[in-house]
Amino acid sequence: MATFRCLQSGNTVTFTLQHDIDSMRGHAGYVRVDEEELSPEFDPNKQRDDTPFTAPARPRGRPRKVATI
Repeated sequence: MATFRCLQSGNTVTFTLQHDIDSMRGHAGYVRVDEEELSPEFDPNKQRDDTPFTAPARPRGRPRKVATI
């Protein structure tokens, strides 16, 4: 049994047949992931502690027309 992770989306797929495993090894979009290969400091349930992106405050909408007389 082998588990592969998609490089684009991060989804994992598990295969049991050797033919499927061999065909996925040649696929460039997937990487094989097994339980023993995961690093011990990796915790998928850990909350991120970095600062989220905050955009600068801008006025909403189109600016008012200025009357030129």
